[in-house]
Amino acid sequence: MQQYDIILIGGGIMGCSIARELSRYKLKIAVCEAAADVASGTTKANGGLIHAGDDPIPGTLKAFLNSKGCLMYPILSEKLGFRFHKRGSMVVGFTEDDLAVLKTLLERGRLNGAPDLELISGDRIFELEPETNRKAKYALYTPHTGIVDPFEVAIAFCENAVANGVQFHLSSPVTAIRKTDGGFAVTIPKGELNGKYIINCAGVHADDVARLAGADEFTIQARHGDLLVMDKNCGVKDVMTLYPIPKPDTKGVVLMSTVSGNILVGSTAVMMEKDDIAIFAGNRAVVVGNNNDFYIRPSQKVAGLFHVAGIQSPGIACAPAVAAYVVQMLKGCGVPMEEKKNFIDTRKAPVDFSSLSTEEQDELIHRNSAYGRIVCRCECVTEGEIIDAMHRNPQPTTVDAIKRRTRAGMGRCQSGFCQQKVLSIMAKELGCSPTEIELGAKGSQIVYSKLKEGC
Repeated sequence: MQQYDIILIGGGIMGCSIARELSRYKLKIAVCEAAADVASGTTKANGGLIHAGDDPIPGTLKAFLNSKGCLMYPILSEKLGFRFHKRGSMVVGFTEDDLAVLKTLLERGRLNGAPDLELISGDRIFELEPETNRKAKYALYTPHTGIVDPFEVAIAFCENAVANGVQFHLSSPVTAIRKTDGGFAVTIPKGELNGKYIINCAGVHADDVARLAGADEFTIQARHGDLLVMDKNCGVKDVMTLYPIPKPDTKGVVLMSTVSGNILVGSTAVMMEKDDIAIFAGNRAVVVGNNNDFYIRPSQKVAGLFHVAGIQSPGIACAPAVAAYVVQMLKGCGVPMEEKKNFIDTRKAPVDFSSLSTEEQDELIHRNSAYGRIVCRCECVTEGEIIDAMHRNPQPTTVDAIKRRTRAGMGRCQSGFCQQKVLSIMAKELGCSPTEIELGAKGSQIVYSKLKEGC
């Protein structure tokens, strides 16, 4: 039985950010993730908006954490090598009633600590964003709103956590939790892990994990959101994030750019079943009866169990602040926390061939010819980038994991031309047959057998 100080259950952006923050301390930490890769649930199906803090109701946990998290992103982006674009945003209004809502949001944002908010009107709106509907009369301008790829951020947190000693157990759904004299015994397919404390950050399944531990304290309802990702050649590029007037349970359908150059429209908000997740759609975890707020607290029923649940919008923006909040919560509950002197707070960003100048690309190809072989034409991803991804830690073992790290297969043809090349490279690097490589979920092999020899 492997012994840990803390076991985190859930490897989404919350689990990865908390693991990274905890790795500052002299603790043995494990993360159990049911999927074959981190960021495979809600995190992978998220628009990636880093909200500035004008929307949450003052006094809520969301309000306390939102602006703090937003302002942490520029520094984390530099240190951990993920893309963060500060594009700003506007909530757009058309009527006097809308103006009243915008004034409320302005006051709310100021109470929440969101900096530099501005209520604007007339031509200033269209100077800031020419694509805004010309009938717009008023807008709340928020300059610090940013955009990221959430799975890219989660992977960066994960890799940095691993560099600081955190162990990730992938393809490891938790099937049982047993209280012991020293803490907990957590059952995963490989056996039992023993931990003094558990942090439950299992997304839409956080209530299921709580029940396994004997803490039936809350219920999760999945709120489904569909996202429309436009082709890069749709005619609109690099827009400021534009919100409609928000409604009680959603910020509404937003127009925004992504860090990779697509235009995204979304998302919807419909209550659905927990596991009803498709590509470009995801489920956000809503704790029933919790006033639409985050649920971050020690269990009242089981000592040593901590919940990080109900993480919906603005969860991505709050992630680094949530991690810091959880550390303080653990300290307040008497968990021993001694800082390391050798904490590694940086991560080298992977090569992004398509973003390099021609001179930089030529130099890279001269050093390694694999960067001269384009695998994914839509996204201009090279063989060298895929090989690099295969040698990062933790090692990606599925096609979807490579897609999230390199964007190979995310373009217009949706991997129609590059998937077989990706499979071939992965098989070579893993030392296995292409028939053993899965798309994402267990049992999702793409190739099952050869039709003829020589293929």
